[in-house]
Amino acid sequence: MKHKAVIILQLISLAVLLACGKGGADKPGLNLSEGPVKYARATVSVFKDQDLKTWGSNLSKTEPVTLLETLKVQIKGAETEVAKIKLSDGTVVFVSMKNLADKPVVFMEDTKAYVRNNASSKVYAVIPKGTIAFVVQEMGDWAQVYAGQIDGKWITQQWVNGGYTSEDARIQEAKNFEEAASVIKDSKTKPDQKAQAFAVLKEISESQGIFSETARNLIAANSGESSGDSGSNMDGSGSAYQEVKVEAAAGLTMREQPGTSSKSIVVIPNGSTVKILNKGNLEETIAGKPASWYEVEWNGNKGWVFGGFLAF
Repeated sequence: MKHKAVIILQLISLAVLLACGKGGADKPGLNLSEGPVKYARATVSVFKDQDLKTWGSNLSKTEPVTLLETLKVQIKGAETEVAKIKLSDGTVVFVSMKNLADKPVVFMEDTKAYVRNNASSKVYAVIPKGTIAFVVQEMGDWAQVYAGQIDGKWITQQWVNGGYTSEDARIQEAKNFEEAASVIKDSKTKPDQKAQAFAVLKEISESQGIFSETARNLIAANSGESSGDSGSNMDGSGSAYQEVKVEAAAGLTMREQPGTSSKSIVVIPNGSTVKILNKGNLEETIAGKPASWYEVEWNGNKGWVFGGFLAF
């Protein structure tokens, strides 16, 4: 009897590997015999009907689902490909097929994205380290990816040659960091939600992952909020935040996090005045200028800039 049980388990494992493909693994709550596993490429709504009218619930970015069937449905006068899917709890719902992807990945280093799958073609953009993306198709050592909008450019079908991993642990780390950072930056977030986000960031900062340093910088930049301080526009001496001018002929890029690999928010014109909010822990030498990164506010935008191009 015990021998039969072992054989059955081996057969199940083989079926999982065949269904998932190379490096694939079964996902909790998903029955691979019913259809292939797909992943939400953004946080999206799913619906109870194939016309996508009655809201059912939300899918989280990278969340796996079982694809049961694809349908052609007339929505607002246009033929739309709709996916009938099963969630991990067994609920059957519908979603636009364009919101699903085959495989999530996370980039472990800054990676060039090319127009075509050869290094001689034009470099369309550079995908920053830590970016979550999705593989559209693979050809040899090259992969066509969807990474969303980066530095004002939409990366939807560009090609990369490595630089990423599809390991579940890495993807989950990237997702945890992305979600926690979003909560911290949202001014409407409740205190208990921010406390939970800081706890996640602290755990990430103490790891050996690619987000450890960035998490530490984010915690340091928001230390007043993490300790329960409601915050103010005054420093410890009671004086207002310092305002300085930008000294960069081509303008100064404001980024979401300290470091040149972080996503760009806006380019601040030369001569503009910015308000200094925080000094980060990251120090770099750029264009021969050693300096720290600073969190600043300009024209309604908040982000990080390199201090070497600020006139203190």
